[in-house]
Amino acid sequence: MFSVIFEVLPNEGKKGDYLEKAKFLKPLIETIDGFIDNERFESRQKPGWILSHSTWRDEKSVVRWRTLGQHHAMQERGRFEVFQDYHLRVGEVTFDTDPPQKAPIREVRFDETEVGLGRFVTFTEITPAEGAAFTSQADLLPAYFGLDLSDGGIVDHDVYGSIYNPGKIALLIGWKDAEAASRWLPGKMDGIKELRHRRIRVVRDYGRFDRREAPQFYPDVTGRETLHPKRAGHLS
Repeated sequence: MFSVIFEVLPNEGKKGDYLEKAKFLKPLIETIDGFIDNERFESRQKPGWILSHSTWRDEKSVVRWRTLGQHHAMQERGRFEVFQDYHLRVGEVTFDTDPPQKAPIREVRFDETEVGLGRFVTFTEITPAEGAAFTSQADLLPAYFGLDLSDGGIVDHDVYGSIYNPGKIALLIGWKDAEAASRWLPGKMDGIKELRHRRIRVVRDYGRFDRREAPQFYPDVTGRETLHPKRAGHLS
């Protein structure tokens, strides 16, 4: 099972445009063999950022979606017209507290990102019980689940609120390696209706300005220097 973790910052005034494009693509993505689910969240810590998290049966399913003509056209428009910045992490799920029957855990990719600071991420989805106090304090959510943000194995974190399922929240943590990511396993506690926790080995990590592990080439965009893969014979 594969996860695609797409964090995006739309240009000012372009959030609605991005969500409309996502709505247009929804019936197309649902026709892709191997697609499982997709949900979007808004960051509670980084104003304007949106997370799109999608789950796929395997990497071939992700490739089928990436090469669909309409999706590719939307990618280009997003890169050059809609997005101010974005960060993509694609990886294989190595642990899941509630895996879907049609996509059990079966590891086949053991290589890891060579450029990303976090070689593993955890994605924890929480549906709070009605009236749960912790939902209004995003900055305290990690501590509520026993996560020490001073842990040297953590490279980044964010708290997200679901756009489609009001009240649902997600905790996205980047970890230095597999051992660090395995040290934390949140449990279902008072005030929690549902909880799903996944660990993901990051295979590719790239963004708008760092294309070193991107599966396709795009020309540079203005804003800052864009990194591209080094070619043989041009190493330095």
